[in-house]
Amino acid sequence: MIVELTLTMVKNFAGEWVSATPIPGSLICNIGDMLKILSNGVYESRIHRVINNSPRYRVCVALFYEGNFDAEVKPLDIFKDKYPGNEISQDSNRVVYGEYLVNKLHKTFAILDGTQLI
Repeated sequence: MIVELTLTMVKNFAGEWVSATPIPGSLICNIGDMLKILSNGVYESRIHRVINNSPRYRVCVALFYEGNFDAEVKPLDIFKDKYPGNEISQDSNRVVYGEYLVNKLHKTFAILDGTQLI
């Protein structure tokens, strides 16, 4: 008997790794930070990882779509109207894509080999 297991995990708000067991035949779509902003926090961007304990290969298709660096990203009206309780404030929920991306890269890769990211 071969036990095949691919375990998908997400980091919860307490910083703990929890299992995200997929429904058979389903597709897992991890969203990014921009969709979180566009959805006014309805859809959450979570840190995730996959542990493949299966002897079979795992297929992962990563797709990144980048907006213009000077594009303002803010909650869509449909989410502001339908889910007003998720709204932090319109000003704090707006970002300029390029500034956000550069700041995120600096936070993520700030210390590589003891030097700062330039």
